[in-house]
Amino acid sequence: RFERLSGPTLSPNGGMLAYGVRKIDRTFELRLRDLAGEESEAIVLPFCENPHFSADNRWFAWRVGMSEEKREELTEAKQPVRTGVGLRRLADGEERAFEEIQSFTFDETGRFIALLGYAPDEPKGAGSSLIVVELATDTRTIIGNVSELSWSDVGSILAITLTTGDALGSGVQTYDAASGRLRSLDTTHSKYSGLTWREDAADLAVLRSLEPAKKDGEAHAVLAWRGLDADEPRTFVLSPSDAGVAESLVVSEHAHPRWAKDGGSIAIGLRPPKEKDEPDEEKDESKGPANESKESKEKKPKLPGLQIWHTSDVRIFPGQKASESRDQKRTLLALWHLENDRVVQIGTDLMERAELAQGWDRAFEAISLPYPWGNMFGRPYLDLWLVDTHSGEREKILERVRHTYWSAEGNYLLWFDGEHYWSIDLRTKKRTNLTKNIEAQFADTLYDTPTDLLPPHGVGGWLEGDAAVFLYDRFDVWRVAPDGSGGQRITRGAREEIEHRIVDLDFEEEAIDPTAPLYFRIRSERTEARGFARLTPGAATANQLVLRDRSLGGLMKAKEADVYLYRVESRDDSPDLFVTGPDLASPRQVTRSNPFQSEFAWTHAELVNFTSEGGRELQAALLFPVNHDPSKRYPCIVYTYEILAPQIHNYELPDERSYYNFITWTQHGYFVLMPDIVYKAREPGISAIESVRAAVKKTVDMGLVDAKRVGLIGHSWGGYQAAYLPTRIDTFAASVAGAPLTDFVSFMGQIHWNPGMAEVSHWETGQARMEVPYWEDPEAHHRNSPIHKIQDLETPLLMAFGNEDGVVDWDQGTEFYNFARRAGKQMVLLVYEGEDHGFREEANQVDYHRRILEWFGHYLKGEPAPTWITEGIALDALEEEQRRIAEKETEKPAPKPEPRKVRL
Repeated sequence: RFERLSGPTLSPNGGMLAYGVRKIDRTFELRLRDLAGEESEAIVLPFCENPHFSADNRWFAWRVGMSEEKREELTEAKQPVRTGVGLRRLADGEERAFEEIQSFTFDETGRFIALLGYAPDEPKGAGSSLIVVELATDTRTIIGNVSELSWSDVGSILAITLTTGDALGSGVQTYDAASGRLRSLDTTHSKYSGLTWREDAADLAVLRSLEPAKKDGEAHAVLAWRGLDADEPRTFVLSPSDAGVAESLVVSEHAHPRWAKDGGSIAIGLRPPKEKDEPDEEKDESKGPANESKESKEKKPKLPGLQIWHTSDVRIFPGQKASESRDQKRTLLALWHLENDRVVQIGTDLMERAELAQGWDRAFEAISLPYPWGNMFGRPYLDLWLVDTHSGEREKILERVRHTYWSAEGNYLLWFDGEHYWSIDLRTKKRTNLTKNIEAQFADTLYDTPTDLLPPHGVGGWLEGDAAVFLYDRFDVWRVAPDGSGGQRITRGAREEIEHRIVDLDFEEEAIDPTAPLYFRIRSERTEARGFARLTPGAATANQLVLRDRSLGGLMKAKEADVYLYRVESRDDSPDLFVTGPDLASPRQVTRSNPFQSEFAWTHAELVNFTSEGGRELQAALLFPVNHDPSKRYPCIVYTYEILAPQIHNYELPDERSYYNFITWTQHGYFVLMPDIVYKAREPGISAIESVRAAVKKTVDMGLVDAKRVGLIGHSWGGYQAAYLPTRIDTFAASVAGAPLTDFVSFMGQIHWNPGMAEVSHWETGQARMEVPYWEDPEAHHRNSPIHKIQDLETPLLMAFGNEDGVVDWDQGTEFYNFARRAGKQMVLLVYEGEDHGFREEANQVDYHRRILEWFGHYLKGEPAPTWITEGIALDALEEEQRRIAEKETEKPAPKPEPRKVRL
């Protein structure tokens, strides 16, 4: 029955709410709620998702899916898996259903909806049937062979591309749904793609392949029309060679065209075409294979299965392989100026980044090529080139920078030098230190990863007109003039150690409106209370609106009304949504997830303050066992990673597929301790000891935890700690290490296979924090490596790996296992076949979850040990053991105890 809320959506007028619900049995549904009624019941739509309201607030549409079992059944039967669409009139609840619809979209007025079906099996490459419905009358217009569609922002004009799967019949059309007029814009044998309307205009652009639709051609022309709401729109056609595009480049379909706001230019993507194989010479059919000449046979030698890795590779070969498909879609940014039919190329390197500034008069390209060493080994830098998008002139504007930011209007460029923010006024090229006279620390001085350049706390956005930029320090937000004329702190968080960060309530706007209230999410660093604050126009300082000992988040606003919504949850309070007004006062709860939780005993969480052995003031989240008796000391499971105390309010469901499931552990009578760990360079293991041991001692001293029954568990980096600490200290009665790195010497030279990234690239300046390579400080590598003290391991250790782990090479597990076996240590290695770094198969997730409970049940609670713990399992007995775990009775939360009767 347990459920999770997801994806809340408000209607434009704030009168209706839709949200998703996913249950732990993998069923899902949509719920639709009328917010006007105090006690109105939500409408439940089983196996539905993707909610959308029409712009006029009259209609609600959703995707109709199917159960996980049904999807698997169709897949196994090699049948197509197809969804439908549901439609509901909000005024009276009338519903309509449309089967086999792959996508849907309302027009900008809310009068019409377009429903695109699935393409037929034959002919190959043909488009789908499109149904355009006038919602008020249910009048339906059907258009065949549609491959792509897009509504304009102006009126109800629908652009469509047509694909028949044959040599003829492809084209671009517009359909004015209000008038019923269908207009053909272009018809050829080519393929059309990338339909793009200009914002708030009836201007359209599209790509047209130069090769016939049936051929896999890369080169494209660009077509554009202005004024498609008029009788005679203007037509523009880009012929790349005539417009100045280099012969070595073609317009690529991998970058859809984008309109400038003024309609004067269109952004496109260029790239070199793939080299085509030379066509085979015509063979003499009279000659059989035996008559082929020796020269002909030698023409196409069998190629070796070879990779060439060079030490000068900035991206190593596995990385190139992992990103090959993405790399083949990279394009060079270019701008087509319509009036003079000229293309200005902005990007020069497919592997580098180019962007347009607001207004599109300027662009920049970030070039990292001059700094190969830094990009190889975790210290990336780049040069920034400014490009005039009209003349194409390029100027190197910044050298050797890391953190850069465009202003909203494109007039300024910001960068951070590790201490201060600087700006360049791109109109005058004047450079200014913006923060040297501001009494604030904008660098993150608590950043505990070795670096040659401290990162900033961040940029919160820009005011309209580039009037100011919002900069973060540790707790507060500063409004700073980009010309260097000063700055003001607009929040007051430092005194109470309450962090303030801007909430973006309008994702469509690139700049912050100074006439609208500005909202902030806030978090107390001392108590982990959360809430919101607001700066009203004209005020000097933000006011706190709400701060609770809960997690408050997801603040959103209805598009057309002062209706606000946010989410509240805690460890013992299931997440729910609350609706309120601009002051966020008197919020009204509008959902009630997991209302039956009161039937069960439940955990609660407390924040524990402790001092690390290194003298650092830290915190830990402590989850209490259900039905906790203060007179008893309990076993405890310590879960480690890095900073975990901020997770104190995270609600969790008792789900066996979540193998590190804290709520389940509390149901089994354990405390769960999640301590913060802060790190010193070259001492990740020592740092973990200093934090974790102190946190455990604090809970023991509080009279809560039995010091002899403490277990340790973690995954990946937390798995490293779960493997390392038991080789150095005797705090733990048992440990579980999921996918850990175990050997600091060999792991430095290994590879993250999923992204194809050399581990050494972030070994020194990433999570391992080793700062230098092995040969510069071998003692530090040995001192912090689990395997280099395996002879001192006295804690029973359970380790789990997927044998296709693409993050931590599972050789780290087999190496540790072999060493432990030779040293005569108590260790069990679980190997889940076909699994990656995180397990995906339900059977494997449940198996690992249950074995963790058996492991800790034996070593922390004295429960009888199954054979797999004491002796292991031979191959011929493995299936029986797998079945034993799989057929265990599914766990249920502990019931809430009956109230005790007290005799008076």
